[in-house]
Amino acid sequence: MAALRAAAVAVAALALAGPAAAAALTATLSPSEALFGDRITATVTAPSGTRAIAGFGPLDVLSGPTRTGAGLTWTVACLSEDCTPGAGPRRIVLPPVRLTGAVSETVPWPVLTIAGRVTPKEAAAASPPFRLETQLPRPSYRVSPDTLALALDVLAGALVLAAVLFLARELARRRRRREEERFAALSPLERALVFAREAERRGPVERRKALGLLARVLDGREEQLAGAASELAWSPQKPSPEQVESLVGDVEREVGPR
Repeated sequence: MAALRAAAVAVAALALAGPAAAAALTATLSPSEALFGDRITATVTAPSGTRAIAGFGPLDVLSGPTRTGAGLTWTVACLSEDCTPGAGPRRIVLPPVRLTGAVSETVPWPVLTIAGRVTPKEAAAASPPFRLETQLPRPSYRVSPDTLALALDVLAGALVLAAVLFLARELARRRRRREEERFAALSPLERALVFAREAERRGPVERRKALGLLARVLDGREEQLAGAASELAWSPQKPSPEQVESLVGDVEREVGPR
């Protein structure tokens, strides 16, 4: 008998708890009367462990669902033509939210009213102040065109100068190489005569060196000219350009560049 009495009490408690739990499930919209583009907070009270399946019809969901202390919260707004008001405010009936999990129930949303921010009369009476733009705005530059043009001119001049210097250096290098090749092809006497001719325009020390080289080359071939070159090279008096020129002429006439 005691067991039957306890079972009856439990059944009665469940019967009483069921309607109470269902009554605790609510869905609210804040605000329920909003303007086009306003943020609307949709909240459904549900115990922990409850999942919600909600559709908001023509409204756009901005965020959510987010678990709060009392239940689940979404942020929605009317942002499309599907929910815009017409001549007057528009009443929107949202699909009910379906709860599953700890509680299995369908909870309806209250009716939402969307009003326009401007009435049709105000829109018809207003004349938007459009201004006709007849002139192009002044252009803006990160770098002034005049400064950029000057910098490009300087750069172009520097490149041209670099090209000229490179070409001059290359021509000089080729000229030196041709002179070296031509000088290497000369006979010892011809090289000695070239040194002597160049020494005419230099100092006495260079003249003595050139005459000494000429004396060594002529030694064994033209003793008289070799002696004259050696004597002039080591004479107490500094050999003059005229003396060197005269001796070189004598060698070229009598011996020839062999």
